[in-house]
Amino acid sequence: IGSNKNLLDMLNTLLAVYSYDVGQKTLSFIPFDLDALIQEVITELTPLIAEKQLLVTFNSATEPVVKKFVGDRLELRRVFTNLIANAIKFTDEGSVEVNLSLIKNAEKELPKDWIKVEIKDTGIGISPEDQVTMFEAFHQGNHKRSGSGLGLHLCRQIIQAHQGKIAVKSVLNQGTIFTVCLPF
Repeated sequence: IGSNKNLLDMLNTLLAVYSYDVGQKTLSFIPFDLDALIQEVITELTPLIAEKQLLVTFNSATEPVVKKFVGDRLELRRVFTNLIANAIKFTDEGSVEVNLSLIKNAEKELPKDWIKVEIKDTGIGISPEDQVTMFEAFHQGNHKRSGSGLGLHLCRQIIQAHQGKIAVKSVLNQGTIFTVCLPF
């Protein structure tokens, strides 16, 4: 049953990537509570967290305005599930920290307010070479735990469809930080 589920998940991801690639993906932008969405994802991943005995913390935004974020809830759920699950998957001991905050348009390169979500882990890290190509379709890392090479590519497509940005900083054997910025 597990193999069938994995195959179905991979097929669904491939179809989603294709929909974005050919410009046929229609997003449903509705107001929703981004804070609650991230908490929901973490709760869903609790069995994996418990199995690995990791400390996972969520620092939610103090601004109540985050509760009225407008975006495609289902697609953003896919992004945060992928990023948080990857952080857990590649962290054998230590912690995963998820931070949600509002960035006011104080920076000149950001024309409006942004929501920033950081997923930090103390895992195995990502080599500089892999960081360059990790968002490309079918790019698989060199680690035995690497997946199909579609998850991070799809995450980038979803974030770009929201006019957002996704970035990674990582040091081998020290951890990784994925940062997602979405216009508010």
